[in-house]
Amino acid sequence: MLCLPAPVLAATATASFTVTATVVASCTLNGGIPLAFGTYTPGVAKDATTTFTATCTTGTPYALDLSVGSGSGASFATRRMTSGADTLDYGLYTDAGRTTVWGDGTGGSNTVGSTGTGVTQTFTVYGRIPAAAAATVGTYLDTITVTATY
Repeated sequence: MLCLPAPVLAATATASFTVTATVVASCTLNGGIPLAFGTYTPGVAKDATTTFTATCTTGTPYALDLSVGSGSGASFATRRMTSGADTLDYGLYTDAGRTTVWGDGTGGSNTVGSTGTGVTQTFTVYGRIPAAAAATVGTYLDTITVTATY
């Protein structure tokens, strides 16, 4: 093996380059848990809760809307579960006192706002079948869509 002496280096040259990335606002929702009232006795109010999660990029402001549901003649103030042609009225609220209707911000309803933290945030939906709700025997169902606007 031949060994050569190391060359003597006296000058340098430099260059630089830019490193870039773009983080876009995004949100992911996970509903998954049904709001189950269980057995309802007409004339007695029935409360229930459920939760869903939102994961939004850090610093992203967002609003969470709940749809009016799929029940015929429903409004944000009076949502309707159906069983065949029969309906059972109920409400969805942002608070445990069940005083603030959760909707899309129209028709007297409110949205829930937050700012993304980059980790999962949990939100509770408070439901109530009012004591005055009349009902025919049956199993009632409705579908609510959660939307994040950011």
